[in-house]
Amino acid sequence: MNPEKHDLFMATVGSDFELGDFAKKTEGKKAYRIWHIKEGGGSIDSAPVMYEGKLFVASLDNYLYAINPETGKLIWKFRADSPFIDNYPAYWKGRLYIGNYDQNFYCIDAKTGKEIWRFRTGDNIFGSCALVVGGNVIFTSKDFYVYCLDCKTGKMIWAFRTGGWSASTPTLAENKVFVGSSDGNFYCLDPETGKEIWRFKTSGNIFSQNRFAVNDGIIYFGSDDSNVYGVGISDGKEKFRFRTGGFVNVVPRVHNNVVYIHANDRHLYAVDIKTRKEIWRFKTGHDEGGTEAMMHDNKLYFGSSDDNLYCLDPNTGKEIWRFKTSGPVWTPPLIKNDRIYFGSFDCHLYCITTEGKLLWRFQTSTLNQTKYEYEEETIFEFKPPKVEETKDEEKDIYEVKTEVMHGDTYKAKSEYQMEIHYQSKGGEYK
Repeated sequence: MNPEKHDLFMATVGSDFELGDFAKKTEGKKAYRIWHIKEGGGSIDSAPVMYEGKLFVASLDNYLYAINPETGKLIWKFRADSPFIDNYPAYWKGRLYIGNYDQNFYCIDAKTGKEIWRFRTGDNIFGSCALVVGGNVIFTSKDFYVYCLDCKTGKMIWAFRTGGWSASTPTLAENKVFVGSSDGNFYCLDPETGKEIWRFKTSGNIFSQNRFAVNDGIIYFGSDDSNVYGVGISDGKEKFRFRTGGFVNVVPRVHNNVVYIHANDRHLYAVDIKTRKEIWRFKTGHDEGGTEAMMHDNKLYFGSSDDNLYCLDPNTGKEIWRFKTSGPVWTPPLIKNDRIYFGSFDCHLYCITTEGKLLWRFQTSTLNQTKYEYEEETIFEFKPPKVEETKDEEKDIYEVKTEVMHGDTYKAKSEYQMEIHYQSKGGEYK
């Protein structure tokens, strides 16, 4: 089977899948096939970030790297027990916060790379880059929960249960926290209590490695139902919708009343935010998606699974230049001081100029690219999990074991009784 004829997207159903599970939709059907990581490697699919003058990037080789942004030289590296998948660290007062596929959420000293504490969830953490709000850190897990921890101690403040696993980066807007879930819902939560304010229902998984776009009181996000939605922050009502030809698991971006959408149909779309009409579309060379589009100095930059980082004219959609790597580019570019930093599946972090000239590249621990394979015999119809509030939940006796570790030694070991904030308004799941 030729993989180029199929949409590949980051979605699984349920919480019992193994490392690197993904799903692939067959043409003209509602069936999906699973693929998973067959062999580990040094590929990068997580966005680079910069704090305290250091560049940080997480890799599928289990390492979080701190790099000198001027020279590309290694400062330190931190090793977890599993890959960092679609995950970059948040920062607060000299500390980094990042989740890993080993089910742990880590607090790391940004200066030394030493572990301060870790918090263990009930399942893998991937695709959820943490959000720091008022001394607390919020993230999601494959165990169906959104967690809020104390930044200093790692103790849990609250946990909110969605209707499915979540690989969603929480976003703060107007003192509300927003996350997506595989149950097809887009949730609005109170950051202090974790209580649900409202939810918006789509027909597919909502995945986001990066913060959702916010513009003029509206928050924008994509879904595996091929649509991009704009929802009112205050009321949860639909204000915008645009349908593409493929899954949208890349965060759309808004600039000058234009929404830029990268879908898994080989296209980057420019859409008028008021009329919802397409202005132009740009076709890439592969249909497995890529990255969100970033605007800088009136130029549009984005990565693609066809191994290129592109620079386009945002007004016309015409290509200005492209930079070729040796693997898919699934990390959105970080643009600082007229330099572009991005990772590739070819096991390198690149630093190039805004004209597309290479300045340096950093190699991860191995040049072996992470390999994945398809499980062709595994076919099922994608149906978001149905969620019903049970008597157990009403009595707050849904129990999840968690642990807080400090450094490399257990100093606190607790079993939390989770307070369930999941609410089924009006007696039914909307």
